[in-house]
Amino acid sequence: MAIIFFSISGKCLSQKVIVHAFMESKKSTAGNDTIYYDFNRNLTWNDFKGKPVESYFAGAVTASGFAFDSEINFDGKNIYLNIGVYTFFSKNDSWKKPGINSDYHLLHEQHHFDITRLSTENFINKVKQAHFTKNNYNAVLSSLFDEAYKENTNLQHKYDKETSHSLDVDAQKQWNNKVAAQIRKLRQNVALKS
Repeated sequence: MAIIFFSISGKCLSQKVIVHAFMESKKSTAGNDTIYYDFNRNLTWNDFKGKPVESYFAGAVTASGFAFDSEINFDGKNIYLNIGVYTFFSKNDSWKKPGINSDYHLLHEQHHFDITRLSTENFINKVKQAHFTKNNYNAVLSSLFDEAYKENTNLQHKYDKETSHSLDVDAQKQWNNKVAAQIRKLRQNVALKS
């Protein structure tokens, strides 16, 4: 996770903090461990490069998360805080057992990555709605990230619990529809902003 904090000099004490939070357009490269979320690229089983934990009950594990880069600028009157957020999948920390190779199970894992992307958007919205000052922006940004990260973790656990880790076919279908609808809506909103 890349989090960059800056301190503000005494000359900036009366300045207003203007925040711009956005989804960074990071691109994955061949041979890289990291896959950045892309609406046009779903996960494949070949992306799961980690060594399976044979004693673990699940057939596959998706290691995904979100992070941000921040940059601060001054113009003499205002402080500009730019926060670029991104969602990622780690190939080497994600794994599947040899017998797991169905499209059904892959979709379950894809939705873990999708849920992380939805949580990323939740974090961006929290940042956009927050009240930042010259004295609190470091603490507020850290607090919002921790809150969004915890919400993501709880949602991932809820997804696995309600679907019994994909074993409950009816519950999995409900989650498939729910997550697909939310991703479709998010994708449309992103396209409108472009």
